[in-house]
Amino acid sequence: MNRLRMRQALGGLFYGAGRRHPAEGTLSVLMYHAVTAEPLNDPDQASVPAALFDAQMAALRRLGLAVVPLEEGMARLTAGSPREPMVSVVFDDGYVGVHDHALEILARYQVPATLFLVTRWIGEPAFPWAPPSLGRPLTWNEVGRLVREAGCRVGSHTHTHPVLATLAADRAREELRMSRAIIEERLGISPVAFAYPYGSYGTFSAHTRQWLAQEGFSIACLTVWGRHRAQDDPLGIKRLRVSWCDTPAELEKSLAGCYDWYRFVQYRQAGRSPRNRLTESMINSNISRTSFSP
Repeated sequence: MNRLRMRQALGGLFYGAGRRHPAEGTLSVLMYHAVTAEPLNDPDQASVPAALFDAQMAALRRLGLAVVPLEEGMARLTAGSPREPMVSVVFDDGYVGVHDHALEILARYQVPATLFLVTRWIGEPAFPWAPPSLGRPLTWNEVGRLVREAGCRVGSHTHTHPVLATLAADRAREELRMSRAIIEERLGISPVAFAYPYGSYGTFSAHTRQWLAQEGFSIACLTVWGRHRAQDDPLGIKRLRVSWCDTPAELEKSLAGCYDWYRFVQYRQAGRSPRNRLTESMINSNISRTSFSP
């Protein structure tokens, strides 16, 4: 909690110094996980209570930003227009609260979110890596309702949620191929969007970029903090994490870039978590288009 307060205080200094609005020509991807009925004791910041999610979506509309599907935002950046800042909303994993608590809010504010699904666990009683308080996985019927009633798009988050960079090429490509095939079979959708499980430094590489392109994915999201610009790699999209600690005022600071520096903290912390299993070569790499090129 002290670390969170320090981060917010530093973000407030940037905001007070005049960084008040999203930069032109940027796409801010707001990364959510679980939406819950009530606030949770959630130190991992993987949840947001429904009432706060409602306030966050209201803030997006109040700020007058262009809220677009992720795929559309990336297409606009590639085409070089418009210059106005854009925002996309995405949900990783596929928790039931997106259906139970967020569907009506998304529909009311006309926010076309993208669901990144871990296909192996959709319809199962629980995610094996998540506490039960975050909720069970969605069912395919619930995913279908989110698509029909809230205009949600669907992307892949792999089949079983491994760290792709730790897998052999054939195993990694099978994760991608299977997830894409199941989404096509269940929903009649051929997804082009992907989100890396865990997604920080060490979970992606030149090899993972190549595998994604070979399996039909044209855009892919990290959990590295920041906003996306036209010159950035579409298979290395930085995102802004949003959770219970983000009031509308904090969300506005994130969108204005007041926390973009946090990716350097993530870089320094790389390798300390067993999830990432970083090698020295990955610690010394960056996420530019050049370093991702196969």
